[in-house]
Amino acid sequence: MKRVYKRIIVNKGLLKETGTDFTSYLNNEVNGQLPKGEVKGVKFVSYIDEMALLPPDSGSGPVSYNALPFGITHTDVFITDTRSNLLTEPTDIRDYQNKGGGYLENFKQIDETSENDEITIRWETYGDMPICGEFIFEIHQSDCEC
Repeated sequence: MKRVYKRIIVNKGLLKETGTDFTSYLNNEVNGQLPKGEVKGVKFVSYIDEMALLPPDSGSGPVSYNALPFGITHTDVFITDTRSNLLTEPTDIRDYQNKGGGYLENFKQIDETSENDEITIRWETYGDMPICGEFIFEIHQSDCEC
């Protein structure tokens, strides 16, 4: 058995953004193709360190979340195949992020078979902080000419 990892990047343009209007990044979708094999899981790796968004400590006590440049947000993620079947239940982006433990334990479990399927990742952000990063899919391929 061979393990293959497929990356699908979302909102990469946000890294070069210099303005303050992030509306086009809050609700969008991206397509990608998964290689042939058994899709075992998916995780999200953020390109933006949320702690980097905190204002400098002024020494005046606890930081208010309202002081964050983007505020507090919730992002629902929907992953579907070409037949509009959900690969995962719609859930918050935090469900796809690292929870500690071993490498494989950090993947949100999926049990689907891909035949070079096209997938769509759609997100809806409630709040002002867009997601920016990559979804990584783990695919197991049997010893074949895939």
